[in-house]
Amino acid sequence: MKALKGRIKNLIFKFNLSSTLTSEKHPFTLDYENGSYRQRELVKIIKDSVIHFALTPDEIKKWKESDDFGEMERKAWDRISKAHKYSKGDYGELLLFLMLSVFFPTNKFVTKVRLRSSKKDQIKGFDCAHFTVEQGQTYLWLGEAKFHNSFSNAIAGAIESIEEHCEIDYLNDEISILSSNIEINEEFPHYEALNDLLNGGVSLDKIKIKIPVLLTYDSALLKKYDSIEDAEFLLNMEKDF
Repeated sequence: MKALKGRIKNLIFKFNLSSTLTSEKHPFTLDYENGSYRQRELVKIIKDSVIHFALTPDEIKKWKESDDFGEMERKAWDRISKAHKYSKGDYGELLLFLMLSVFFPTNKFVTKVRLRSSKKDQIKGFDCAHFTVEQGQTYLWLGEAKFHNSFSNAIAGAIESIEEHCEIDYLNDEISILSSNIEINEEFPHYEALNDLLNGGVSLDKIKIKIPVLLTYDSALLKKYDSIEDAEFLLNMEKDF
């Protein structure tokens, strides 16, 4: 995963925009190479990340120890939805996993694709289950990923999902499922804090939750430029965001 993180940092460019955007908004785009947007490199990274996204740490360790990398890759891809490519959200969820792991960073504690009941089903509930410990406080990161042609449609879809998933009964069910599927082992530095939060009978009112939302959309500006260092490009992208 270390090598992948390095490749991602060299591919995905984070904008440092004006103070008109709050610190909660983080605009990103891809770099260019030889005048072309590097979307093919993004596809390669997504393919190379499936193992880390779809398998648990113990599963990866087991297949590494047995030197059975072919079976490890087969099992990971077997967990990716078999739904129509325009209907499944796995790759958006995988990109959300990468963004959280590289740019924030958080730790995944449940592999959501492992819990799907059918290969044609979408992931139920939130699209990720990560966590951080910040100044002694444990935060759950329960996120959403939306891939759309237009930014407004992506926002509308995200808001609809968040409203549904934050209903008290829905959220209690989500916490119940996550608490019984913690994958990090007891040797992990923050295992006890996470386990106490999820399995210690803590009131939902006292659980701190962050909801990262990854919105991806098509921007006409990307085809008009060939470098992220172009001052005009940066100015127009800021206006776009």
